[in-house]
Amino acid sequence: MTNLREALVEMEKVLTRRAFFIKVVRGAGAAAVFDRFGPKLFGDTGRSESASLDAAMQIFSAFGRMVIPVDDDPGWATFEPGITTYALDTYVRQVFALGNDLAFSGLTQAINGFNEIPPQINYGPKFLDMPLDVQGTYLSDVLTGNFENDGVQDIVSFGGIFMLLGVKQTFFLNYPHHIPDYNAEYQNLTGFSPKSGWDIMGFTGPVGPDEEKALRARSVNAPELPGVDWRNPWI
Repeated sequence: MTNLREALVEMEKVLTRRAFFIKVVRGAGAAAVFDRFGPKLFGDTGRSESASLDAAMQIFSAFGRMVIPVDDDPGWATFEPGITTYALDTYVRQVFALGNDLAFSGLTQAINGFNEIPPQINYGPKFLDMPLDVQGTYLSDVLTGNFENDGVQDIVSFGGIFMLLGVKQTFFLNYPHHIPDYNAEYQNLTGFSPKSGWDIMGFTGPVGPDEEKALRARSVNAPELPGVDWRNPWI
């Protein structure tokens, strides 16, 4: 089982390397919240790493369905369960945690904390047990920093803000049409039903093989960025 405090420290270290993400870290930091409340804050009762990830998946799924509901257009639930699995275990792990498994573990713990914290500070039931409108109010309180006095703002900020970014970016990066077939050289341009994020925004795309070849030619000899995890099956 991963050391929870070590994972939180690594999470902060990896995520705050970027100027935008520094703004998410406030106060004493996530590790200090752990020191004050202990592993119970994250719903940890000695469960396995896989069980902790499964719990984070459930929370992320509910969060996605709250943020992008199904209305006149498709929403998060339209593409379940694949969109949650891809968003958390591929996109968030690769883009936010840079393929760093320890940092990703810290982020999933923060997501678990987002769910577990409300009853521990007498705010209300767990996120997964809240009615939809109360979930929205809870997220609003997280984003406006209303948990500073409770000493848990850093954890709920990490959990809430990075879920919000992960959900929005995954959906509006045109999931699932931006993903090629496994081991395919180009994106799969068939099966555009139901509408995806780009359709809803009125964009065209994704690019076909000819345009992609031209884009690749423009990128020849471009410098490689650090942090790419070659275990990612989609690259």
